[in-house]
Amino acid sequence: MKTGCFKNIEDEKNNGFISISLYPSNNDFVKHEYKSLAPNWKLFENLKSKKITEEKFVQTYNEQLDSLNPSMVFEDLQTMVSGFEPILMTNGTKKKFCHRHLVANWLENNLNLEIEEYKVGKVSRKNGYMKKIENPTLF
Repeated sequence: MKTGCFKNIEDEKNNGFISISLYPSNNDFVKHEYKSLAPNWKLFENLKSKKITEEKFVQTYNEQLDSLNPSMVFEDLQTMVSGFEPILMTNGTKKKFCHRHLVANWLENNLNLEIEEYKVGKVSRKNGYMKKIENPTLF
């Protein structure tokens, strides 16, 4: 399983793309949506208008995720893309705060998974942000 940004999709006809955004992706290559992983409208708008902090968003959104069964969510996502690798997509770019990183942490922590970022690879995630994990060199 991976996460990614709609903007990184080029001319790929990968049937594993699943939108977990509140609003439709408007990308012809994204054929699936899983709205249970989207933040609710009020929470999203409160963050966008700066009525709440990112920390409050993280706390409230994690409560939303904790109301779901991670095993069932994982199974639903696998079934939805039937044979393709699920790639959970949002509008958030790799340098900005995004709920997909919270979803990835939640799934990783509850199901002992490792979730990479589409077209980036291994990343570390914390509080809605990600950072690419660089392979250390000896020189």
